[in-house]
Amino acid sequence: MLSRRLNREGFDNLAMAENGKQALEMMAGRPFDLVLLDIMMPVMNGYETLEQIKADTALRDVPVIMISALDELDSVVRCIKLGAEDYLPKPFNPVLLHARVGAFLEKKEASRP
Repeated sequence: MLSRRLNREGFDNLAMAENGKQALEMMAGRPFDLVLLDIMMPVMNGYETLEQIKADTALRDVPVIMISALDELDSVVRCIKLGAEDYLPKPFNPVLLHARVGAFLEKKEASRP
């Protein structure tokens, strides 16, 4: 659902992983400008995936926005402490999602040499 929404809004270079392990494998194979990561995933949850992204020198600078139905403050704080740049609760507000994704991609583009 999230990828369809982003695609409709003009973000067309998207990749989707079924779980955290698959996401890490995909990230090892090609560069990514931004990762939207759910906390509740099979095989490897979002916390574990985020930890591995931020521990990898080749991936740590990729911004990560966590998206989760868990809107507890403890979960938000944990994600930020682990290195997430942002946290959006589900169900996500489409206007806010578009604004945050757009802002991170613009920032990433501006930092390129």
